[in-house]
This record gives sequence, C-alpha cells and structure tokens, in this order.
Amino acid sequence: MKNSMTNTNIFSTDSFQLASYLLSESVHLIETNKSNPKRVLFIFEESDLRKKLTDEFLAYKAKIEPHRFASAQKDLKQIIYS
Repeated sequence: MKNSMTNTNIFSTDSFQLASYLLSESVHLIETNKSNPKRVLFIFEESDLRKKLTDEFLAYKAKIEPHRFASAQKDLKQIIYS
C-alpha cells in the first residue's frame, strides 16, 4: 500500500480497500489520478476523521456496515473504469 501526503490538505493512497473504507465512512474523495496505467491514486480530503479511520483500518479494528462498503467499492470501480 502506498500512502502519501504531498499537501497538508490531502491524503492519497493506491489501496483500493482503504479507499473503499474511507469513502464508505463519508471521507470526501477529491479526485482520482490515473496517470499510471497500472495504479489508480485516490486523493481524499485530509482530516482528523480520515487519520482516525485509517489507523483503525490498518490496525484491523475498523467496523463497517457491509452494504456501505460494497456500495463504496462499486462507486470506486465505476470511477476507475469511466
């Protein structure tokens, strides 16, 4: 998983699972970067909530309603392939 913060107002990741989780928890997705044909970079608005959710996700402590997570995955796939 590649995470980076090039600007203090954004958080980017190429982890599809983390991006799905953040989106399902209403973290604002600013844009996607598809400049690398092998990877999509998901760029989110930085916030304390984003940090907390990412920490929970990486520590295997995240709890999510399955339908919200599946819906977020579908939404991201639609963005990727459009």
